[in-house]
Amino acid sequence: MREFLINLFDDNAFGLEIGLFSIWHFVYIILIVGLTFLGAYLLKNKAKKTKTTVLNVLSLIVIILYVADFFFQPLYTSDNEMMIEKLPFHICTFMGIMAVFAQFNKKFQKIKEPIVVLSIVATLMYITYPGSALGGVSPLSYRVIETFLFHGTLFAWGVLNLTTGTVALNFKNIWQEFAGLIIIALWANLGNNIYSSVEHHYDWFFMTGSTFPFIPSAIMPFVVVLSVFTMVVIIYSIYYLAKTFVTKQVVKDKTISYN
Repeated sequence: MREFLINLFDDNAFGLEIGLFSIWHFVYIILIVGLTFLGAYLLKNKAKKTKTTVLNVLSLIVIILYVADFFFQPLYTSDNEMMIEKLPFHICTFMGIMAVFAQFNKKFQKIKEPIVVLSIVATLMYITYPGSALGGVSPLSYRVIETFLFHGTLFAWGVLNLTTGTVALNFKNIWQEFAGLIIIALWANLGNNIYSSVEHHYDWFFMTGSTFPFIPSAIMPFVVVLSVFTMVVIIYSIYYLAKTFVTKQVVKDKTISYN
């Protein structure tokens, strides 16, 4: 049984390899973005209960994928152990956990807006540069499928919260995302200090600068927070542009129907 599972989770499944901006990378991007916006279109005129159910299911899939992976890791890692890198000190894994609380716990409704936006930003960053899914790994291996499925589902959860009107963005609240990034940076820094050793160095949320050595480590935390916050501003801008376009289209349609 064990040998069967190890072969099933083999990183070199089918002898293929995924590279940055390779055909397989683009396939995953197209699938994630395409299915997300297809879902937005299909939910457009659905009842609120249906929209809520879809969001509930997506958030549950995210946390199930995350937790289940800890049980599968010993079957595909070379040292036969769980991966400390997968602890929730990165923005994506942290948001994956926060998404469930935001979806089911009413006490988190006040901060659901920044959780949704940061979930979208974090997953977009990963989908664009899926570092953990590159380098001698098959695009059809468990490791790659799981990580794209996790990030893709979290991305869909965030986007559909906006397209269904469940969460509405307000530029006055954008400071919440900035505050959230500071909290995540401090949380990641705590993880880096606790778990890093001479043998193993960790760079959660890129705080230590080892992932991008061309940037001085002393300013790396500031660079990361400001870079991600810039992405947040872009998401808000796209949201407002889309909202303005839809509003104008609705007004235009009503004017035509009256005439």
